[in-house]
Amino acid sequence: MLAVDVSPSCDHTPTTFSCVKYKKNYDGDTVTFDIPNVHPLIGKSVSVRVAGIDAPEKKGKKPCEMEKARDAQRLVENLLKNARHIELKNVKRDKYFRILAEVLFDGKSLGDTLIKNKLAYEYDGGRKPSSVDWCRTQN
Repeated sequence: MLAVDVSPSCDHTPTTFSCVKYKKNYDGDTVTFDIPNVHPLIGKSVSVRVAGIDAPEKKGKKPCEMEKARDAQRLVENLLKNARHIELKNVKRDKYFRILAEVLFDGKSLGDTLIKNKLAYEYDGGRKPSSVDWCRTQN
C-alpha cells in the first residue's frame, strides 16, 4: 500500500499564504508571522491584522478591557504556538494599509474562536460600535 501525504500544501496564491510560522502577537487581533518562500523584506516578521473581528485593547480605558485584552492575547498565543498548520486567507490591505487576513490554524478560524470565547466581536472595518462594553462580557 502506498503512503499518501495528507499534509497541507504550502503553496501560496495571490490571496493565500500557507504554512506561515507564528512569531508573536501584540493582542487578540494583531499577530506577527514569518511567511516562508517569500523574500524576507516582505515575509519576515510580518504584522497581520485578523480580518472580521475587533478585540479589546491592551491600552483600553477600563481595567476590565485591559484584562480581556490579556486573555485574548494569551489565547491567541496558545492556539497559534501549538498549531500544526497556519494559513492566511483572503490577504489584502485595510483602510490604514495594514495587512489584513483571515487566520486559520489547523483548519479553524482564529476570528471565530475569539468571538466564541467572547474575546472579540464581528467587525467589518468601519466605524466601531460604542455599545461594546468589555466589562459586561462574560467568558
